[in-house]
Amino acid sequence: MFQLSDFYGYCKQNDVDVMPFAMLPRAACTVRDGQNYAVVLNFKRLHTVRQMRTAMLHESGHLHTGALHKVDSPFQLVEQNEYRADADAFRRCLPPDEIRTAMRAGCTEPWQLAEYFDLDEDYIKKALHYWTQCRGINFNQ
Repeated sequence: MFQLSDFYGYCKQNDVDVMPFAMLPRAACTVRDGQNYAVVLNFKRLHTVRQMRTAMLHESGHLHTGALHKVDSPFQLVEQNEYRADADAFRRCLPPDEIRTAMRAGCTEPWQLAEYFDLDEDYIKKALHYWTQCRGINFNQ
């Protein structure tokens, strides 16, 4: 399960800055300048801790994979990098075994899983799609 302390620990260990920037046109992004990385958070767009946790989990996927792109990159490249970041985040923090554990505990609906993992429901739906449609996992077994 994703923990903010793990995120901050990874950032500290790998010299990644985490900083607020209210003018960012999105909730969060990961940037690189040479060998330096930073995760930038726009708290005007992150209204809840759950939204912040979800954004940080996604951005950790960018950090772990190096899946970054220029702002003006072609749509296909942007989507490939977003997919790689999400897939890494799902493998590390929402693996099938943990989802099955939550389901055995009675959390079978996406909104219940969102509460269990303290992540946005849309991100849980994306993880379920990744595991079932892209990786062929059957959670009914």
